[in-house]
Amino acid sequence: MIFAMSRSLILSTLVLVIVAFCVGILHFGYAASPRDLFEWTSKIALFISCTIVLLSIRPILRVLHWITFAKYWWFPWLDGEWRAEIRSNWPKVQRLYLAAKREAPSFDALATGLTQADELVTKATVTIESSLFDISIEITPDGTKKVSRTRFVRPRWAKPDRPELSYVYEQLDNTSLEPTDVRQHYGAGIVEFIARTGELSGHYWTNRKAEAALSTAGTIVMRRVPRPGFFARFLV
Repeated sequence: MIFAMSRSLILSTLVLVIVAFCVGILHFGYAASPRDLFEWTSKIALFISCTIVLLSIRPILRVLHWITFAKYWWFPWLDGEWRAEIRSNWPKVQRLYLAAKREAPSFDALATGLTQADELVTKATVTIESSLFDISIEITPDGTKKVSRTRFVRPRWAKPDRPELSYVYEQLDNTSLEPTDVRQHYGAGIVEFIARTGELSGHYWTNRKAEAALSTAGTIVMRRVPRPGFFARFLV
């Protein structure tokens, strides 16, 4: 999650922490000269290391995120279970595929716009987990044995733009496959966090059966599953 901040802000924060620590040492008389201060180098390094280790513990990071109102200046806390609605252009790709095989009427994808009949809507369960240095997303479509896990996630918040996640994922399918499908494929996506509705919304695309020009793309909307209990809802 720390990578949601700009590099300059991360470096500035680190320098500020070190300077504040050194000023405290001098102010309270633990060091009388620069030489004495230099001897504190190992202790300063240990302090920074312990701080990073503590913040790597998710509950501690979550509490710090909450008490510092970090969702307003750092990045929203997205951990938890979400329900996704995924819309794919596969039916339109399939019409092109069948028309090319002369198993369906000719079809001009450029002249014919994407309609609801040309979309495949899939419901899925999404689990998001955050740590100081990492964010992971797992998507499991309903009624299938498919599972998508992220290989890379990059948070970004460049105001006044909305907070966003860019990600690359791998999907595995352990069921019997159609000739137009593959057991493993990769994809990528970008979703924005809409604070007004609490949704993650954006686009995705895949290399699914790319060698046969059957790659798919579409949109994804994720809505958080409410947590039971007042305190749990308060922490969102």
